[in-house]
Amino acid sequence: MTWWLLTFTRGGSGRYLSHLDTARAVQRTFARAGIPVALSQGMRPKPRISLPLPLPVGAAGLREIAAVEVVPEAPAAAAALRALRAAAPPGVEPTGITVVGEQHPRPQPMSAEYVCELGGDAGSIVSAVERYVAEEEVIHERVSPKGRRRLDLKDYVVEVSAEPLDDGARLGFTVVHRADGAARPQEYVDLIARWAEVEPAMCGLERRHITWQGVPPAPGAGAGRSVSS
Repeated sequence: MTWWLLTFTRGGSGRYLSHLDTARAVQRTFARAGIPVALSQGMRPKPRISLPLPLPVGAAGLREIAAVEVVPEAPAAAAALRALRAAAPPGVEPTGITVVGEQHPRPQPMSAEYVCELGGDAGSIVSAVERYVAEEEVIHERVSPKGRRRLDLKDYVVEVSAEPLDDGARLGFTVVHRADGAARPQEYVDLIARWAEVEPAMCGLERRHITWQGVPPAPGAGAGRSVSS
């Protein structure tokens, strides 16, 4: 058996897929392409496919990854990528394959870069972002069925920016993933919207880049070799 890391984009109608539906879309793409995926053991075998970092519903992802274990009969990576691109549904586009080898890859996100648009008075939004930069701490209380948690957004949301637009501003920010978790993009946008006194309705959220730990470098010979479109 061999593990691959599949790189793909999710956009267009694919923005509205849930994390589970995205995993299913990847699984069905392999099936339509005729590329056999290894199955787990046990009473109810499941395809050995995992997406290590969920993408929010409504967001586009420009460089998402999926870990997939394929059987020895699978085609070479270059031919597989061509078949996957032809079989992919609208909104999901395979862009590259890195051949990892027999060891199960366990990518861990270190940080993720996002952009989105926030409607309202551009000057107020820019001022709110400038306030965020100037604050030493920004405490946010997260309420969930598991209880309440207080976190300092400044520990999790860095490299923030705001570009004025005709009817709002384009926000850029990086979410740091730590051992104790990460902030949600909506939590930061909600804060800026509240400070700017605008509606907290972000548009066009995109995850443009993810920095991973545990992903082999590419290219190279043997395990770690990559192909891309």
